[in-house]
Amino acid sequence: LALPLALLAPPAPAATVLKPPRPVEQMKLTDQHGAPLTADRLAGRWTVLFFGFTQCPDVCPTTLARLAGVQRRLPEAIRPKVRFMLVSVDPMRDTPERLAEYVRQFGQDFVGATAPLGELAPLLKELGVSYAYTAQDIGEHAGHEAHAGHAMPAYTVTHSETLYVLDPRVRLHAVFTDPKDDYALLRDLSTWAGDAKLNR
Repeated sequence: LALPLALLAPPAPAATVLKPPRPVEQMKLTDQHGAPLTADRLAGRWTVLFFGFTQCPDVCPTTLARLAGVQRRLPEAIRPKVRFMLVSVDPMRDTPERLAEYVRQFGQDFVGATAPLGELAPLLKELGVSYAYTAQDIGEHAGHEAHAGHAMPAYTVTHSETLYVLDPRVRLHAVFTDPKDDYALLRDLSTWAGDAKLNR
């Protein structure tokens, strides 16, 4: 009996795992409390990075809500070993205070971080994060009140949906190009964070 090829082919991997993991050298951010966020502070836990911005109308809130769901479903013993972090690609508008207000909607343990563009750009380049600023007519800009009375032009930011997973030694361990695959992310994070060899 012939089976459809789709049933015979192995499932495509949800994540691209780097072997060996790649050290991240350009981690120089500020968290939502205004404190420096460097590799030393991230060491010891798995970190899931998502690059977006607080005025994003769709992709960012949807993705962060999915990550909040994954966080809730992690096994209780694994949950403290994994953190989820939004890194803003809109540092001109996303102050630490604004990030704090935004990320708390998704859970008390969510981290918000950003940096002046000159300090943020090396990290974006190192990880291969795609982003672009696009000017908007002020009448179309949902967040125009954020710059009312200031000289800031109306713009939006386009960016990738990719998730970047750092291991406890702050090395790039895996990349998820499809953040909608909640099951794969939950499965892989549970496996990695529960593997003693990977947590050394």
